[in-house]
Amino acid sequence: MEPRFLGLDLAWVDTNPSGLAVLDANGRLLEVSADLRGDADVLAWIEKNVGACGAVAIDMPTIVRNAMGQRDCERSLRRDFHRHDAGPYPANLGLAPFADGGRASRLIDGLDERVFHTTDVAARDPRTVAFETYPHAAAVRLFELAAIKRYKKKGRPWDLVLSEWAAYRRLLDGLRDADPPLLLDEGLLPRSVSKERYKRWDDAIDAVVCAYVAAYVWTHGTQSPRVSVYGDMQGGHIVIPSGPPMMRSPGGYRSAVEPADAGPAIRTRENRT
Repeated sequence: MEPRFLGLDLAWVDTNPSGLAVLDANGRLLEVSADLRGDADVLAWIEKNVGACGAVAIDMPTIVRNAMGQRDCERSLRRDFHRHDAGPYPANLGLAPFADGGRASRLIDGLDERVFHTTDVAARDPRTVAFETYPHAAAVRLFELAAIKRYKKKGRPWDLVLSEWAAYRRLLDGLRDADPPLLLDEGLLPRSVSKERYKRWDDAIDAVVCAYVAAYVWTHGTQSPRVSVYGDMQGGHIVIPSGPPMMRSPGGYRSAVEPADAGPAIRTRENRT
């Protein structure tokens, strides 16, 4: 069985649907789901799609131990990305979804030894590893964005939201010749969408970005300068690309630009939680 790369845009509470996506070893999008809600259904989907090795990148805090305020990884990432409008929501034990640590932690525990929760990822790791990511910050680095794409509704006019979603989808198409590649299926993730059931497409595109981050981090490893790790396995972490990927050319792979300075990346030894 070959590697698989899973992206989870987890809803903080299981009454809301989550976005889920999986890529194969060649970066081909195999499945997208944005309808599953309960922990049991999401866990079954992960178990069905996980490979012999690979990675699971989760857009939801996986480690929350601070009683109030924000985690150190959120503070560090916000400092580097606030000018891009890419700051994460803070998580703490005082928030109801994290009073028991949060559902991401529960799901990882439910996978037992099949998935290793860690920030210590070797290049092409023989295990299936899981880590937290943040797709807004990942997209800023991958595509050198001055600001995040405004595809979240949040009171914005529909024409802006839908055009921004389509622009984001075009950026993802540009990763076809990247290392690693991303090969999208228009039947699973169309090039444009309407406002009908739009939340489904919002969650789906986030999940696809998470799945690509999973493939990117697994390909290069967290010791690579192409990957940044904010925080650690004690207080929480966020793992993102440090810059745009290498692109395939007739002479081999070339770097589109040098990776941007992503600020301090605290690298840790594995500490399974």
